[in-house]
Amino acid sequence: MSTDIQDVVDNLKFSEIKPSNIHGYGLFATRLIAINTLLGTLDGQEIPESLHHKYDLTLEWNAIAEGVLLVRPYRTKYSYINHQRSPNLVIVSGPLRIKALRTINAGEELTLDYRKESLSKAYIESKGYLYL
Repeated sequence: MSTDIQDVVDNLKFSEIKPSNIHGYGLFATRLIAINTLLGTLDGQEIPESLHHKYDLTLEWNAIAEGVLLVRPYRTKYSYINHQRSPNLVIVSGPLRIKALRTINAGEELTLDYRKESLSKAYIESKGYLYL
């Protein structure tokens, strides 16, 4: 996976990639973001989770249902959102959107609770526990 932030698709508004105190790089608010603000929509191709893990052909994915992933063959700003158990963002379905759970201050790191995705038991037991 490329770590060059110049090659990242800018799919989330009001944010920038910077070094994180949580893990590696993170996504940070560039301005005050009001509660319920939509930062962006996640697109991709739906595939069976088993196919993804067999071939590992994508750079980014979201679990959208038991055994189903929404995958992207490119890296976006979304992939820089770190996990936190008390996040300031949430994923909303139909289509997948990233929304502010509360008011977020400029300069604050944007976070999601990865446990809220429909992660399979197999993923959690194999390597997901490292992130949760």
